[in-house]
Amino acid sequence: MDMDIDSLADSNFRSTRHRIIQRLRLQGVPQEHLEQLEPGLVAYVKENKSRIPEVVSAILPTDEEVLEAYKEGNASSEKDPIQKKKNASSEKDSKSPILTEQFRESMHLLQWLMFYDEPLNALNKLAKISPGQRGVCGSVWGHNDIAYRCRTCEHDPTCAICVPCFQNGNHKDHDYSVIYTGGGCCDCGDVTAWKREGFCSKHKGAEQIQPLPEKFAKSVGPALDALLVVWKNKLLLAENLCQEHHKGIGCVGEFKKAPNELTFVVVEMLTEFCQYCESLLSFISKRVFLSDGLLDSLVRAERYLNESVTRKLHELLLKLLGEPVFKYEFAKVFLSYYPIVVNEAIKECNDSVFRGYPLLSTFSVQIFTVPTLTPRLVKEMNLLALLMGCLGDIFCSCAGEDDRLQTAHEAA
Repeated sequence: MDMDIDSLADSNFRSTRHRIIQRLRLQGVPQEHLEQLEPGLVAYVKENKSRIPEVVSAILPTDEEVLEAYKEGNASSEKDPIQKKKNASSEKDSKSPILTEQFRESMHLLQWLMFYDEPLNALNKLAKISPGQRGVCGSVWGHNDIAYRCRTCEHDPTCAICVPCFQNGNHKDHDYSVIYTGGGCCDCGDVTAWKREGFCSKHKGAEQIQPLPEKFAKSVGPALDALLVVWKNKLLLAENLCQEHHKGIGCVGEFKKAPNELTFVVVEMLTEFCQYCESLLSFISKRVFLSDGLLDSLVRAERYLNESVTRKLHELLLKLLGEPVFKYEFAKVFLSYYPIVVNEAIKECNDSVFRGYPLLSTFSVQIFTVPTLTPRLVKEMNLLALLMGCLGDIFCSCAGEDDRLQTAHEAA
């Protein structure tokens, strides 16, 4: 059985590589470069930098190939009860193991274009830029993880730090307590949330983050920018199709496959980059908000991506919030999205709608409680008027014929 699985995996790998080569050949990449795929592609893009967007697009599976692979996976699972059960679970999340591996192979080739080298070697080199020390922690929590509040160090009651950061800091005689988290991320190193004297020995603030070395910035930038454009276009297409099909009804199937799979592997790759090197994290955060329209699409993506992919996307966004400029740019987009979700809840006459839009509950505390950010949003983005407008709309929706607010008991 194991030999059959290995044989199938090898067959899928060779098939994926063959299709990538075919698409690159159609884009005019010479055969001598394709014969040594990774180093050959690196050599080609070094000589033809203007063609990087076309090469990036050719490396990624087409929508037709995604749908074909999805149908093949369903057909093969019908013959295998165990695989059918696995696929049923996968179908719930609109992800396919076969498709995920195909997209991961594409990501592997794209990383070669970014680093001009074997990706793991390049990432290990970058990890040595500031070994053992980072500007901001940003560890992302799940529900009921253990963390610490320190009333002596926090800027507001929503702030907290992870256990390692507490243990590596000096909180002697401080007013602290252990808490269970409901999500969010560690605030150690973030001067907007935590007093500098409360930082642990490993996190000294975002201003300590070193810029990405020019050699890497010049190679990573063009390929990453091209990938971000493709990502945004896939998300926009999915969003438009969902709107045309009555807010998602009818597009749960094939239309969501490509954006779900692409988002999953892109987020997976960028999250790995962030873990290796904070300079790369900072660089990525800038490219994301500078990519025209991408941040808007990422904020709205929870409306049509599946739950597990959305959760991973939000974890990446939480990590990127450690970069102050990104936090401000994200906040502006977040504010434009906020009333949309509130109006959805009003139309449905049910606040359970908010469970389907976790972005608001996850990020409101990251935006509305920051003493250096919130006043700026009040001044530049008219935050108070926006929130009062939402509150007014909620009150109007709860008013009876006599224009008095109704309680749930009275409405019943």
